[in-house]
Amino acid sequence: MFLGLFATSPDTALPPALAQHRLQLPAVFPTADGDGTYTAPGLQLHDHRRFNTWRDQDAEVPLVCPHTGAVLAFWGRLDNRDDLIAALSAPQATTPASTDAALVLAAWRHWGKALPEHLIGDFALALFDPAQQGLLLVRDPLGVKPLYVSEQDGVLAFANSASALRPLPGWRLTPDTDWMARYLIGQSKSDTATGYREIHKIPPGQAQWWQRGQAPRQWTYHQWRDDAPWASRRDPVWVERYRSVLEASIRCRMPSDHPLGTENSGGVDSATITAYLAHFLGTPGDRLHSFGFALCEQEPAYILETSQACQITHNYLITARGAFDDTEPRLDRALAVLGYPEEHGNGSGHIPFYRECQQRGIRTLFSGFGGDEVVTNPGHLLRYELLDRHAYANLWNILPGDPLRRSLRLGKAMTLGRRSPDYRPTFLAAWRERWPHQLLRPEIVERLDLHHEYMETARYDAPYRRINAFILNGLLRMPYIAARLDNCTLMGASYGIDYRWPLWDVRLVQQYLSTPSIEKVGPRGMGRYLHRRAIDAVVPKRVAWKPSKDMGYGQLHKAQNQRLKTLAADTEHWLADLAPALVDLIDQDKLQRQLQQLKQGAGERDQGLGFFFTRQIGSLHQLHRWLVT
Repeated sequence: MFLGLFATSPDTALPPALAQHRLQLPAVFPTADGDGTYTAPGLQLHDHRRFNTWRDQDAEVPLVCPHTGAVLAFWGRLDNRDDLIAALSAPQATTPASTDAALVLAAWRHWGKALPEHLIGDFALALFDPAQQGLLLVRDPLGVKPLYVSEQDGVLAFANSASALRPLPGWRLTPDTDWMARYLIGQSKSDTATGYREIHKIPPGQAQWWQRGQAPRQWTYHQWRDDAPWASRRDPVWVERYRSVLEASIRCRMPSDHPLGTENSGGVDSATITAYLAHFLGTPGDRLHSFGFALCEQEPAYILETSQACQITHNYLITARGAFDDTEPRLDRALAVLGYPEEHGNGSGHIPFYRECQQRGIRTLFSGFGGDEVVTNPGHLLRYELLDRHAYANLWNILPGDPLRRSLRLGKAMTLGRRSPDYRPTFLAAWRERWPHQLLRPEIVERLDLHHEYMETARYDAPYRRINAFILNGLLRMPYIAARLDNCTLMGASYGIDYRWPLWDVRLVQQYLSTPSIEKVGPRGMGRYLHRRAIDAVVPKRVAWKPSKDMGYGQLHKAQNQRLKTLAADTEHWLADLAPALVDLIDQDKLQRQLQQLKQGAGERDQGLGFFFTRQIGSLHQLHRWLVT
């Protein structure tokens, strides 16, 4: 991880208070294996490095190029090392023994500002070139490693966490009340905005160039290709290509001098990662530890199905909600790590896993997140694709039901056509049920047009008629993805853990986008068909071909509803001391009515009230603790 200060004008020096300030990460982050600060006129760059393999272990951090004097702070991992070494000519003096940071500096000498488009991996970097008096900031294409910036009075501050910018002397940071309003209704997630008006994120796949005396330049260096050929018949070659990239995506993330951890929910995505890790390790032994929540009826059986088949002996299952009883310390930890309230609960929600990893010397934790968004999405939009192409025989094959029912469905579609709805019907119904229970003052809702903003998210996949169109223009642009990635990345890092998401590998996502749509859906509409066939020989069949994602969530929802009365009673105790900024946001009369209704058991009868109240009170609690600390 890194943080730094950069004077943006050639005539501006760092103010004395900033120049004398000792740059360092908050104490919540673990001690570094390599730690150093580079200082030059108008620049301070601090690099805080945890070593996972020899590829991280530079003799000095930040690393300085002996040829150009360029200085680099690098957080992450390169996955195309061999390609980089082959592409860089002899004068760059790169070898298989070069660290990742050394390869980046060599690539900078070779490609200059075109550097980012040649890097594959999960990373954030800050590179200062003294010859050009310029600073390059880059974030990886999927946003696994976060990068925050804040410019004030001719000084740019940048860091991997907003929390690292809070202690800067004289730095103005103002909680954004508009962001808080959106946060309360779950709409604050953004590729650029944060809880502070003065701090912004660099979006995934973008780079910034700050050269003294010139306006900063920001550009998108990574572009996805929508290049899947049309095919009316399945061809096994596509499964082989996908399997090859999938295996490479997992293998390249495995090198570590420490044991590996894997999160396993029992679903297809996490079981894929877990089974392949065990497969590649041979006999996992003490090198692989599996972690999972088993709060629903079917989860334990599916989790252990994979572990038993793959001979994973170290399994840690959380089977009771008691693991989450330490709410206050958990929220305080998240605020200390992130710098403002977390936007995705998995960040702090997985703290029990991080603690176990820390105790067992595990520095790498794998997750299956990302599959649903791309490579294992259900692919139901294929029906529209085939209908629009008049590929009726293919459409008949993927329709559900017996032959007669499929024929009737096909005839109806051919006769009447099939229009895309404006909104996803199930989402629209749920959103309409929940919205009346939101707690913001009416004038704030009107000023920010929040009703429209909220209801727009109920469109989801409705505007699209192709699988790739939905992925490229919908899913990959949904800011909840980067929010989950950077929240989990930072929370894990605070326990010395490097998260790995193989299903978010850039090459794997592109391989899926480049695969004909007919490969992605099976007979009678079976989703995840490409992925299921690819993993069939490694993942237990009962897991790989599980027809539904349901794990018995009804039991979990019932337990949540039963806790609503207690939540309402507990909320009354701290509402009297609510931070003034939040008092100004909330419709107090409406909140009191909801508290009384919930104490009388209304939450079990009104699902919309119970769901939205739980979400909003949790968010209100986090905002309050942020504002008063």
